[in-house]
Formats: sequence, structure tokens, C-alpha cells
Amino acid sequence: MRNNLQRTFQYVVPANTQQNNEPYKNQLLFILSWFHALIQERRTYIPQGWVKYYEFSYGDLKAGESILSDILRESQGKEPQWQKVYGILENAIYGGRVDNEYDMRVLRTYMQEIFRDETLKGKVSLSDITTVPQSANTRDYVGVINKLPESDNAEIFGLPANIDRSVQRFNSNQVINKLKSLGAVSAQELRFDKEKWTE
Repeated sequence: MRNNLQRTFQYVVPANTQQNNEPYKNQLLFILSWFHALIQERRTYIPQGWVKYYEFSYGDLKAGESILSDILRESQGKEPQWQKVYGILENAIYGGRVDNEYDMRVLRTYMQEIFRDETLKGKVSLSDITTVPQSANTRDYVGVINKLPESDNAEIFGLPANIDRSVQRFNSNQVINKLKSLGAVSAQELRFDKEKWTE
């Protein structure tokens, strides 16, 4: 998740933007980046993480950034209207790709846990090791990202620790079924039929 989060955060906050006068904006962009990286990396655990593969893209991230910037401008330095954030992210941006009720509940839960006042104030951590910096300086956010572990822990996604075995079993079964379907082709089907090709 660390590499994904680094790329995502650099995408919404370019490296040459070291500081702005709006700490709320950097905080919102950081939690948006966290949310985006989290739902992308959860795809690793299909079918338990998501029921199927969803194409969450940088277009979604850019749309989310634009909407959050507008909402922040409307709030004039106060806490954002979270219900508005939830509605737009769920109905117009990320939720528009999700077509399974279970996956939609997971997406809603992530939004409600990540996008809230307590997260911006640093009172609630995004994971066991990460809280949102109370800073306008981009370097502080990059420092937090760099402290994340290289390898993902399933518990960051709210999944059980033994999920890796389940995913490996699922992937193995998929490969075995594909190999079986290749082996099921008969010699008759592989034979070149000149008459059929002539027709």
C-alpha cells in the first residue's frame, strides 16, 4: 500500500508544492489519497476483499480532489460537510463503479471511517501506525507515508490475518480450472480440417 499511496499523494499534491496556507486542504488530500490507495489495494484480496475487480482509476481520484476542493471552499475554513462528501463519493465517483451490495457497504464503511472530523484532528488513526498530520507542509505527509511498512497487512483493510491463504487457494483453483479446460480439447478439435477452411 505504501508505494500506491506515495504515487497517489504525489498525483494530487505535486512535489513542487511544499506548503500551502490551507492545512485542511492537505489533510483532505491525504485522506483522499489514503482512501483511494486502500480501495485499490483491497483488490488484491478478491473475492473476499471485493467480490470482483473494480477499475478505480486516477480519474476517480482527480474527480474526488476537485469535489473536495470545492466543498472545502464552500466551508470557508470550517469542517467540511461530510454528508455531502459521502453522497458525491458514493453516488457520483467511486460508488458508480460498484455493483454489489456487499461491496457498497464496505465502500460506505471506509468513507465513514476515513472522512470525518476526528480523522482530520488526529484523534483517530487511519491504521495502527498512521494518523493524519496537523500540518500544511507536504513533507510531513510524505514522512508519514514513508513510515508505512513495505508489505501490506490484511488488517489495514479490515480483513482477517489468514486471508492470504484463502486468496492463494482461490487463485490456485482458478489456474487449475483453466489448465483443465485447455486439456479438455480433444485431438479431433485440434486436427486441421482442409474442407472447413476451403468453405
